[in-house]
Amino acid sequence: MLIARPLKAILINQAMKKPILILLCITFICTLSMGQNNSTAPKIISTIPAFGDCKVDTALTEITLRFDQDMGEGCSVVNTKNLPKITQKYHWTDKRTLSIPVKLFPNRLYYLAFNNSRHQHFTNTQGIPLNPDDLHFQTKAVSSVDLNGSSLELNKKACKELMEIFPRKYSYATLKGINWKTLMEQKRTELENAETPTEFALKLVKLLRNADDPHLGVELEGQRFETCNMRLVDNNFNTVALLPRLQEKKNSKNFAVLTGVIDSIGYLLLRDWNTDLDNLSLKNWGNSTDPDIPAFEVIKGLLIYQNLIIDVRDNGGGKEIYARKLASCFVTDSIPFGKVYNYNEKTGLFDKEILHKLYPYERKLKYSGNIYVLSGPNVMSNNESFILMMKQVPNAKIAGMKTYGSSGNPVPYVLSNGVTVYIPSWQAYTLEGKLIEGNGIQPDIERITTRKDFQDKDGLVDEVMNMIKKKN
Repeated sequence: MLIARPLKAILINQAMKKPILILLCITFICTLSMGQNNSTAPKIISTIPAFGDCKVDTALTEITLRFDQDMGEGCSVVNTKNLPKITQKYHWTDKRTLSIPVKLFPNRLYYLAFNNSRHQHFTNTQGIPLNPDDLHFQTKAVSSVDLNGSSLELNKKACKELMEIFPRKYSYATLKGINWKTLMEQKRTELENAETPTEFALKLVKLLRNADDPHLGVELEGQRFETCNMRLVDNNFNTVALLPRLQEKKNSKNFAVLTGVIDSIGYLLLRDWNTDLDNLSLKNWGNSTDPDIPAFEVIKGLLIYQNLIIDVRDNGGGKEIYARKLASCFVTDSIPFGKVYNYNEKTGLFDKEILHKLYPYERKLKYSGNIYVLSGPNVMSNNESFILMMKQVPNAKIAGMKTYGSSGNPVPYVLSNGVTVYIPSWQAYTLEGKLIEGNGIQPDIERITTRKDFQDKDGLVDEVMNMIKKKN
């Protein structure tokens, strides 16, 4: 569900203090996040306009952010397709207040996002970054709208439909001790009185953010509203530092897959699970005119080495079927790898257990060597399923740090007003019975690393390689 995507970011150059548009390709630009204590991380405590305001006057010329503590002088604003036109450089009116000059147009939905996993120039004076946050709002239309017409009726009907399924069918409703029924009743009038589907959607987003669940989502007319901004984590990878050492490099389009050899050790990097390996081709590094090579042929070529590293540290998920396809190549019999509990209509509880199994794939990769799967805190969703699968492969070990901890299998529910709400439908567990949500998956070989381990090098790859050399 959640995946790594290419990003565009408007970054404020801290020396020149003017906007610079930077295109971040899905390649290997690696910014190491600062270690942080979330209890002291800065927060945005108010904005002008307010989140979800759907009657913003176009006469507003500045967007204002107010923080809970003194801030540094930089900022990072993600360039979304609904970003307002920024007319001048930003300015701090005091140590806690940022103003962004803008020009707004009537009846527009606007979206600003602050900080992300790769760029964190919003920091407090101690250098601790703001956890990613955002702002959605809509400007008023030029002409008046019939507020007593069909939109109001549809929103009331949608609210009733929502309350019939939520929180009843939300798999993690009881996880954080939130009394959802009470909260829903408190917000019912607000939702019912929303004057447009957009206003309804934004009010719902604000409500669902209490869950802090990456798999809860809201969508309207192709516009996706996330109800949870990913918390910042310390990256435990530095692919840039690996590139000069990697021989016989091959890569796919957009660099979603990279392969090569390091000191007679095969290396396979997968940055997401959004592509069927059966339909993927690679090229020799830097030679775009070379013939395409089927991905599985390239992977087979790595199996001549006694040790293989599969690197999924920067992989945020995708489609589990594609993850299964690779993992299935390394097993010769059916193997259970995890279990989930689905909603049981008879009991009204999440007590319907389903055991997830891995089955051999027709493209068996007969490999008797050692497999080291590199994992870490960026690993989540269906990439966590891949980690569980590979844990059951007899000659494979998971190395690194524990995963992010989020697996929900969200199901879409379309409401009468056109708003779609995505609700996690299962509780995912390891075979040993440990809940993955909020806990993550522990590696077989734990290596706790810090930023220093990835300055001009990749500390985890170095450790695994040293371990292999000692073993040999």
